[in-house]
Amino acid sequence: MKTIIIGAGFAGLSASLNLKKDFIVLEKDKRPGGFCKTEIINGFTFDYTGHLLHLKNQDTETFIRENIKTKLFKIQRKSYIYSYNVYTGYPYQMNNYGLPGKVIEENLIGYIRRAKNKKVKNFKDWILCEFGSGIAKNFMFPYNEKLWKFPLEKLTLKWMGRFIPSTTLDNILQGLKEKKVSDVGYNAYFYYPEKGGIESLIKDFFKKVKSKVILNAKVKKVDIKKKIVYYNNKQEKYDNLIVTMSLKEFLKIINDKIGIYYNRLKATSVYALNIGFKQREKIDKNWVYIPEKKYIFYRIGFPHTFSSFNAPRGYNSIYAEVSFNKKIPDKINDKIINDLIKMGILLNKKDIIVLYPMVLKDAYVIYDKEREKILPEIINELENNNIYLAGRWGKWEYSSMEDAIKEGIEIAKLINKKG
Repeated sequence: MKTIIIGAGFAGLSASLNLKKDFIVLEKDKRPGGFCKTEIINGFTFDYTGHLLHLKNQDTETFIRENIKTKLFKIQRKSYIYSYNVYTGYPYQMNNYGLPGKVIEENLIGYIRRAKNKKVKNFKDWILCEFGSGIAKNFMFPYNEKLWKFPLEKLTLKWMGRFIPSTTLDNILQGLKEKKVSDVGYNAYFYYPEKGGIESLIKDFFKKVKSKVILNAKVKKVDIKKKIVYYNNKQEKYDNLIVTMSLKEFLKIINDKIGIYYNRLKATSVYALNIGFKQREKIDKNWVYIPEKKYIFYRIGFPHTFSSFNAPRGYNSIYAEVSFNKKIPDKINDKIINDLIKMGILLNKKDIIVLYPMVLKDAYVIYDKEREKILPEIINELENNNIYLAGRWGKWEYSSMEDAIKEGIEIAKLINKKG
């Protein structure tokens, strides 16, 4: 039984490592990984972009460790929010120590007076009911508006899951003390390779199935009735097809009625500027959320804190993430650098050694009513034709690297059972 896997990221490679029958993997790029690639520039290691491994499932962790040689560090998260010229702990709703008194008062009173029993119809409603008007105004609304670039009242709730921790009045009061509330949320700890960035894990997976992976193999068309994949100037028949490429792009190249849905799937893209710069002072923060509109980026992170091998001795590194819809903002690099100087992270432009931009198309899938309406139909039609979706972009979802690995394993097991 022949299986074709489109895409050699974590989902595709995990599936390939678990398939027992004949298969091949088609990867459009010259090396595997998808957005889990790493670029090493003048001694600085930059991922696309802050790719940190959060492991909650023991079976997935065991599978990863059995298939890699790379040394993994387990690191306790050091993440913060920067607003009102103050760094506060993450999550914001549990760490208000250090904020101006007026902001603390708004957050506390808003939480106490929140409309808990109001019928929640969308993400905006949920924020107000869960956290109240103060936390909404001072963090949740501005941060998520910067991230999603989409009306919050049009976002549904199915994407959230473990990604936004709830709080209690006791948590909020505890968070007014100097010692921050930590170890909360799915990302309280993360794993990261000692050397080579996140792509080092991809390379370890890839080595085990290298003979089955065809690189530079761009899929141009899929005939789901005849079960033929057309790539480059070749064609290949299959019995089962695993799709980890962008679902939106996949729908464009199939001969089926559901293909018309491709332009109804929405996503927000991300521009990430990676910077290597001279170390003036020690930075030990892993990443920081930036809600205020006066700064162009919604989040910054410091790769040199994930591993000392991510930057040369005496230098720091940072990535700044800016989301956009159709067009990258004009003069974006200058705006990012100026904002980092305003924050005091960069002291002088002359300290910059490396600038390396990255563009992540469709980085964040938009969960709106249209997605919820058409996605079940898409999945049902594809599975009826032995086509299975896996990974963040294949399933068109908001998920983690662990999720992608787990989904690849599960689909492989499903196909193995079919005989």
